[in-house]
Amino acid sequence: MKLFEKVEKIVKEVELFIQYGVQESEQQRALDLLQRYRDDTLALRLMRTFYSSLPEIREEAIVRIALIQKKDDIFLLGLSSATHNYLYLATDQKAVLLGEYGQEVVEPEMLALFGYADAKDFFEKYPELAACEEYESARSAGARFCPVCSAAVGEPHLLGCLIEICPWCDGQFSYCGCRFEQLGIDVLEGEEELEELERILQEKGRIPYTPGQCPSSPSAADE
Repeated sequence: MKLFEKVEKIVKEVELFIQYGVQESEQQRALDLLQRYRDDTLALRLMRTFYSSLPEIREEAIVRIALIQKKDDIFLLGLSSATHNYLYLATDQKAVLLGEYGQEVVEPEMLALFGYADAKDFFEKYPELAACEEYESARSAGARFCPVCSAAVGEPHLLGCLIEICPWCDGQFSYCGCRFEQLGIDVLEGEEELEELERILQEKGRIPYTPGQCPSSPSAADE
């Protein structure tokens, strides 16, 4: 199944969860937010995780997703409904609930990924979720993160990212033939060749992510 089809499948699943799990008066609000993030695999997986495990007594709609921190391709996010706030770890592959925001965190050891000794340490820095900036869709204009590999503006892409620009020809690095020419091979095989590719890329000077790379480049939803 192509990634585009997988994304559409997740969207339809979230729509069903909203239809059957969210009170009718809040469904349109939930669908509006879904529409906003429908091309963002990370946000979609977060929504699916939330709505698929929604407590029956709450029947809540997500009204806001907040970006707290990011480390590599892992995001620490806050999710708000009209009456509750939650803390999640998320990637474009999976979302994990840590707990209700400001209360007991189910898996506090995960906060160590971001340099926090415990939940108390974390909440001293971020006592109010409302003060955290809103998470931007990866496809929005001026997006802070690459829609494919989640590199932040100014950071190098993860090796193999479809958005990365080739430093030799200024084309898309995953599609041009420069990597083969530089290595003197026809096909990339094995870890040693990948390590050598990464070395010569660093030596040449990798082109970091900028939002302007995205409009003419395929996104995760296009593949």
